[in-house]
Amino acid sequence: MSSQIDAEVDNDFLSAVGRAWWLLLLGGLISVGVGIVALIWPGKTIVVVAILFAIYLIISGIFEIVRSFASGLTGGTRVLLIITGVLSVILGIFAIRSAFHAVEILVIFVGIAFLFRGFASLFLGFDAKDGRGWNIFFGVIMLIGGVVILVWPAVSIVTLAWVIGIWLVIIGIYEIIAAFMVRNRTKSLA
Repeated sequence: MSSQIDAEVDNDFLSAVGRAWWLLLLGGLISVGVGIVALIWPGKTIVVVAILFAIYLIISGIFEIVRSFASGLTGGTRVLLIITGVLSVILGIFAIRSAFHAVEILVIFVGIAFLFRGFASLFLGFDAKDGRGWNIFFGVIMLIGGVVILVWPAVSIVTLAWVIGIWLVIIGIYEIIAAFMVRNRTKSLA
């Protein structure tokens, strides 16, 4: 009895997903398109991403400042939220004023993020019993990546744009294939 109900639920779910197969196709086409743009114009792609990041800094900074006035916060937390919010807004405005500065700020953030992620994975690897080797390996790779990005920012950021472009094209192709597989599977159920 329960297997029949499970089958009906699975068919209903697949039918609902199948009706929206074109959304998966659209996502795949957009992914391939953005990936190709990143591969053809990595420099311009970086500038666009950097300016979007600058806008994000401004918006998130404003939210941090507003959040600092919430009730129940300690004085220290309130001050930290105000400081990080103001710094974020200043960095965002500074980056918006010049595409070059926006790219510089983006590179610094990416490099530092790689370093933090690398240290976190390294420490996790030292503490964990399962996956210790992989965590340590991943941590070392992220640390090397962070150092390389900070030491050779121009080459690193263009390479990162190419890697992202290739990744988006691969994901897009996969989504396009999956969309047609879902559509065909749905048709066979009907």
